[in-house]
Amino acid sequence: GKDAQAHEREVEGVIQMSAYNALNAAVYSRLSADAALGSLLGGTVGKVFYQQAPDNYAYPYVVFDWQAGGDENLTPSRMKNMVMHVRGYNTTGAALAGTIDARLDTLLHNYTFTVVGWTNFQTMREEDISIVENPPDGEKVFHAGGLYRVRLGV
Repeated sequence: GKDAQAHEREVEGVIQMSAYNALNAAVYSRLSADAALGSLLGGTVGKVFYQQAPDNYAYPYVVFDWQAGGDENLTPSRMKNMVMHVRGYNTTGAALAGTIDARLDTLLHNYTFTVVGWTNFQTMREEDISIVENPPDGEKVFHAGGLYRVRLGV
């Protein structure tokens, strides 16, 4: 396998156009490795997915994705200003969704990610979101989470 420096050199030129990919890896690592979050997700770490969980995946789990953002163009240096939606899903009720959300907030608000090729200088929660879905199978799906502004610079 490649050592970490060789990997960094390989991806360094690509990162400028794929800040999302680099940040996805950092967010996934942070959330999927947390034992307390894993306990809330049924005792299994790693039940964290980008954009959506696999079809028919067992609840509870966490999903994150990007809602908006892009270049700031305020200075000659490159900066990204992005909004990430992170939420927990379950079928047992709003209380568990809220507890998962509280753990997500602890893990994310004011956290400084290590993002290959970038410097994360701000991660802050901006909005709270709580929704109940009523799919055709009749089993209610509760989710709670938030929108986080993530700012990166080079």
